[in-house]
Amino acid sequence: MLTRPGSLPGPAWLRNLSDSCSDPERIRKVRLPFWAFFLLYMLGILLLTHFITAIALSKDHVYESAARVAGLPLFSSGPRAHGIVAFGAQATGVVALGGVAVGFLAIGGFAVGVFAMGGVSIGAFAVAGLAIGLRALGGVAIGQAALGALAIGKYAYAGNGVAYGSLEASGRQKEHLIG
Repeated sequence: MLTRPGSLPGPAWLRNLSDSCSDPERIRKVRLPFWAFFLLYMLGILLLTHFITAIALSKDHVYESAARVAGLPLFSSGPRAHGIVAFGAQATGVVALGGVAVGFLAIGGFAVGVFAMGGVSIGAFAVAGLAIGLRALGGVAIGQAALGALAIGKYAYAGNGVAYGSLEASGRQKEHLIG
């Protein structure tokens, strides 16, 4: 692991996760439960696909609950959903699920929020294929503390991948301190 003299260490849990991913014995123990969860997750998504696309893309299936909190419907669904819990192609709310999701907890193809999960995520805590945030986990992770196959940030952890960090970098293939 590369560190600059006198620099403060990055998040210990992120560093420990990166170190455990680079250990071949640990990876074998983690691989089976991961793939079992992933296959069940994908099966569930395939079963829900027809229902989800019918609601998200159909103008006939617009729903807003009668219950309101701070002027917003408690639950909203449709092509452009706005509510506390919003589900649709373009969803905004406290909990937003959709193709483009914006909210405190955002889950979708493109997600922006404090906690963001999806294909491309931007937020304080982002988990995605391309994750950008203070704490970023994903294939390509960019942030203050980043963990991914390609990690770029102040504290970058890549396990078996490539890490570019300004204060700390830990990766098996290549480590580099920026600056």
